[in-house]
Amino acid sequence: MIIARVEGGLGNQLFIYAAARALALRTGSQLRLDAWNSYPRDSFGRRYQLDDFNIAASLAEEAEVARYQPESRGFYWRRKLDRRLPFSWRSIIEERSLFEPRLLELRPRGDVYLMGYWQREEYFRDQGPALRRELTLRREPSAQNRVLGESMRQCESAFLHVRRIDYAHRLSAGYYAAALKTLYERVRQPKLLVFGDDLEWAKRELPLPEGTQFVEHNGDDRNVEDLWLMTRCRHAIVANSSFSWWGAWLNAEPGRVVIAPAVWGYRAAAATGWLTVSA
Repeated sequence: MIIARVEGGLGNQLFIYAAARALALRTGSQLRLDAWNSYPRDSFGRRYQLDDFNIAASLAEEAEVARYQPESRGFYWRRKLDRRLPFSWRSIIEERSLFEPRLLELRPRGDVYLMGYWQREEYFRDQGPALRRELTLRREPSAQNRVLGESMRQCESAFLHVRRIDYAHRLSAGYYAAALKTLYERVRQPKLLVFGDDLEWAKRELPLPEGTQFVEHNGDDRNVEDLWLMTRCRHAIVANSSFSWWGAWLNAEPGRVVIAPAVWGYRAAAATGWLTVSA
């Protein structure tokens, strides 16, 4: 069995699931998800959201993962011991570098507990088709979103995502100007839809074309529907955000233009085939 600790916002949860699910598929293992040792302690009040998707994993019972409580002395010493063992012998696998290639070769000898965000496509690129089938919504989006999503399929739509509030690695207006220039060079008359947490900044600072649509009707409690709308766009300009990373990656339509920052400021990076511009 593979048990993965799930934490952070929706984009982070998707990275954790993807890496753990890919490992489970490669090794024929069952996958369980631990939300008990993260979300009751989440200082931002975030919640577990993977149950909004058709995932092939079940949520662990609280008693089942009690031995992995962060404050447990037994867990502390188990982690210390595991770090001294050969990688393939470890029962607790922690993300301790920007990229851990040994995870791709891991063949567990018993149950394995994964801790980390695993924000690199390399961890799950080989299982892309399966993950894209699973990471679809369990429930239909709202009628308003379905209408908007269908209209986005009928034109050269492109989403632009802004992430700025309470964020350490803000992208500059210069990044978005360069990304828009790259988009215009490759897509004829794109229909632009802007998502994000600071749309007023985008309206004020970015060189957006006439007719740009700002998507602000879903709110934080329906952010999964914003993600779904992003996947309906034919092209994408992503922020250095795991949320818009997934909005771009989950749509693998041939000919899609995805533009991302060359430097993210944390572990994530552009996926295979994406164009990058300097921030």
